[in-house]
Amino acid sequence: MATCRIYLLTYRRHALLPRALRSLLSQTFTDWVCELHNDDPTDPFPQQLVDQIGDRRITVIKHPQNYGATRTFNLVFQPVAEPFVSLLEDDNWWEPTFLEMMVATLQRFPDVQVAWANMQFWQEEADGRWTNTQQTIWEREDSDRPELFTWGQSQQIFGALHSNGAMMVRSSNAHRYSVPTETPFEAMEATRERAFPFPILFIPRVLANFAVTRTSARSDRHATWTQLQTLFAGSFLRHVPLSPAQIQALWAFARSKPAKSTATLFFAAIACPGCLYLLKYAAIADWLFFSAFCVKHPVMLLNACRAIATYPTLWQFLDEQTAARTREAQLTYG
Repeated sequence: MATCRIYLLTYRRHALLPRALRSLLSQTFTDWVCELHNDDPTDPFPQQLVDQIGDRRITVIKHPQNYGATRTFNLVFQPVAEPFVSLLEDDNWWEPTFLEMMVATLQRFPDVQVAWANMQFWQEEADGRWTNTQQTIWEREDSDRPELFTWGQSQQIFGALHSNGAMMVRSSNAHRYSVPTETPFEAMEATRERAFPFPILFIPRVLANFAVTRTSARSDRHATWTQLQTLFAGSFLRHVPLSPAQIQALWAFARSKPAKSTATLFFAAIACPGCLYLLKYAAIADWLFFSAFCVKHPVMLLNACRAIATYPTLWQFLDEQTAARTREAQLTYG
């Protein structure tokens, strides 16, 4: 039995898949097995590539039909014999010490179930070249000193802390992290994170690379993202207790973003049960901005108000998991 099972997920990425595989084969930690999941049953390329490599640690699993991103990603989170599980997306790639450092760090923190590392952004150019943007997901000193994040971070109101492409989890609880099949691709990280046991562990060192590709499975529909943001914010603010000072700081943070996100707080207050209290802390300028926003984007307002009706299963999952994490935090920290 290996120490770590790697899931490499691919769909018609002939130009990128070899790079991801090379990064896996270049790992200094070698006690792994890999399932390469091909989500296009008509595409022979992944099997041909693996046959050419000839490494018995890698097995190709061809899906009988196109599962789509969410169902495919859920395959990662199931019981396996190996103590650790990690996910490698076909457009991303790892630094050579990724597995070595992730396994060693989780072994040092036996009570932590989920860990992830910092990632470097690379931009795909029109001619196929890749440019290092010199930006990372987290602005941190390149350090091996891990940071523990307890439940209820303000970043989780609008999204996720961790990154799929630089994550490792203990397999013993992995089956609990599947998300509803209706979850849009761009919502998977933040949704799955609501099911993680906290604290979770972050390694500031850049151990993985995130590809900003010219095409993506993520939706470019603003209405969809508005609905998802409403559900994230509403489920969090409905359950996580915040002091008046924290709520005021939240409004200030939403105002300060380059693209103001105060509308999300209004949408959450209007659309999600138990969130009307947020409106008490909105300034006059916030109301004026929101009124102008609604006049300019009436369809977006309507969609936000229908967010729960549009994604009922996703809302139930977020609501239940957020409530569970909040209860656990209260029992642990009081």
